[in-house]
Amino acid sequence: MLAAGLVDELHLMVGAAVLGGGTSAFGAGPVPPLRLLGTRRRDGSENVVLRYAVGRAGE
Repeated sequence: MLAAGLVDELHLMVGAAVLGGGTSAFGAGPVPPLRLLGTRRRDGSENVVLRYAVGRAGE
């Protein structure tokens, strides 16, 4: 959906852990330009929510 231009915004939750292997979040192929809109962290949590706007080709 991301590669097809069907996504306007991404909300990604990032935790404080390092893991190896697994499935890539974006898969193969180009990732469109992302612009950080904001960050949020709740008190008592080490997770951070990152909010990105997804650009279109040529933007």
